Amino acid sequence: MPSTLEISILSYTHARLLPDFVFSTLEANRIDANVILPLLRKSSDSERSNLPISSNQLWLCCISYDSSTTGTVDMVLSCTENELGKYPIFIVPTRPRSLWTRNSLEVRLRKLAEALFKSVPRERVYSVFAPDIIVSLFSQQWSELAGVGIINEPYYAARLLSCTAVVPQPSTLPPFGTCRLADTADTKTVAKLCRRFSEESEPFVLGREGASKEARLLISKEQVWVHCVSGKITCIAAFTRNTADTATITKVYTHRSWRRQGCAKRLVREVTEHLLGTGRSEIVLYVAHSNGSAAKVYESVGFVEPDGAVAIGHSVEWTEVGFDRDFVELGHW
Repeated sequence: MPSTLEISILSYTHARLLPDFVFSTLEANRIDANVILPLLRKSSDSERSNLPISSNQLWLCCISYDSSTTGTVDMVLSCTENELGKYPIFIVPTRPRSLWTRNSLEVRLRKLAEALFKSVPRERVYSVFAPDIIVSLFSQQWSELAGVGIINEPYYAARLLSCTAVVPQPSTLPPFGTCRLADTADTKTVAKLCRRFSEESEPFVLGREGASKEARLLISKEQVWVHCVSGKITCIAAFTRNTADTATITKVYTHRSWRRQGCAKRLVREVTEHLLGTGRSEIVLYVAHSNGSAAKVYESVGFVEPDGAVAIGHSVEWTEVGFDRDFVELGHW
């Protein structure tokens, strides 16, 4: 007789309570799971050590059961925040894309949307970031449940890239400036560049106070590097979602006066070499489809679409969809 499939949504507000098999599944998919796993690990470690951490955290795990299994993790949804504010809803599939049909996705995403709707107010869900097909289906499900419209133009549409080894630098590339870890003396300039980065990332624009807070936090956590020429900071690169195995470059911005001079390429190369040198297996990032110049920079350093993306199920194309801002409260990521 064929096995009967049962789909359950497990809900957790404390990271340490997630089953080990959920953690191990995310670890096995850590390139795709970079939007969820680092904060999940940090929260779990902090809870176990009784360190202060935000209480406004939620993880929803979609699990399939049949008569022959103890449970398979299909996808994980997070509704979390950090010191700077609330994150979008992140959804990470943990099974190869080739195994999904539209119907099987719709069934699971409907259950996730219903569980989320029961757990948080609709104003909390200002956007969702996930692989293309998942974000398309889930946003429709959420819109129907919450009665809130979808913004037609995506906030962000990007490719997921990873780097396991830096491409050798051409001998013809002349030295230009220096790269180093930012320190407290750089706070004002780093804040200015963080603010300008946000101004190109509508609708998540930071004011001076918000940009200063972000700069202080990045510097205190040693998560931002700078490229300098004659003592002037030309470019910043931040990496803010990190585990022992994987680091994620989340912000690269060059001052307008220094663009097209190779500053970002040099800085990304130095940062990537540094992060790989700390024992990490890969560095990941997202690059917007509309940002061809950034894609060239990353590819010249060694970033590519994850090996065997189609065969082993990596979700290369990711999109962030927003909801009607008259009904939601924007966060920051």
